Amino acid sequence: MNAAIIGATGLIGANVLLGLLADERYQQVVVLGRRLPQLAEGTHGIDKLSFIQCQLEDIPSLSIPIDIDHAFCCLGTTIKQAGSQDNFKKVDVTAVIDFAKLIQQHQLSRNRSKPWSFSVVTALDANANSSIFYNRAKGQVQQALVALNLPKLMIFQPSLLLGERASQRALEDVGQGLFKLTSGFFIGPLVKYKPISGERVAKVMLQTAIQNELHTAANNHSPAVQIIDNKAMHLTAK
Repeated sequence: MNAAIIGATGLIGANVLLGLLADERYQQVVVLGRRLPQLAEGTHGIDKLSFIQCQLEDIPSLSIPIDIDHAFCCLGTTIKQAGSQDNFKKVDVTAVIDFAKLIQQHQLSRNRSKPWSFSVVTALDANANSSIFYNRAKGQVQQALVALNLPKLMIFQPSLLLGERASQRALEDVGQGLFKLTSGFFIGPLVKYKPISGERVAKVMLQTAIQNELHTAANNHSPAVQIIDNKAMHLTAK
């Protein structure tokens, strides 16, 4: 199998990339991004990685050199980092859709008949009709991806993310501190809101992609669109 990933320098994407490189079932891993992910010397599977340097606005004009079995989109920013709502949407909506279209058009151009999957990270409570801008933007990108009729679309909706980032996010840093004091309260229905590590989200993304590959190989049908919410991710990854 071959994989493509965008957003590989972020909290979730970095863990997805390491998982792809370490998994012997993947022969080649294509990474798209502005900068090459920083990997430790001796990282297992690093020889499988090929890098396509690009800006987000370049995505529609890119070409992928190999067939892709699993595509992973881990793009994400904040209003503070982006500077405005419009710039936020360029990353979390437009670039995500452009990446999905790139993979879709690439597969069609190669007359690929084997089903392939597209995994994307959105957010808990994503809703295109939400009054909250962040949730609305995440819901809008979900709607747009569903409308593309991809062979297999897997949407992952985490709550507050835990883990060390290359760039600081003050609100999330505060949230992580509070979680350490209140983690015992996230039980029963509240598990839906329990903060989750980027490592765990990445692990579930990889597990789900492989599980769907096995279902396809066994001629077992699975939904074309699958939503994996925060509670499911907590219960799935071990």
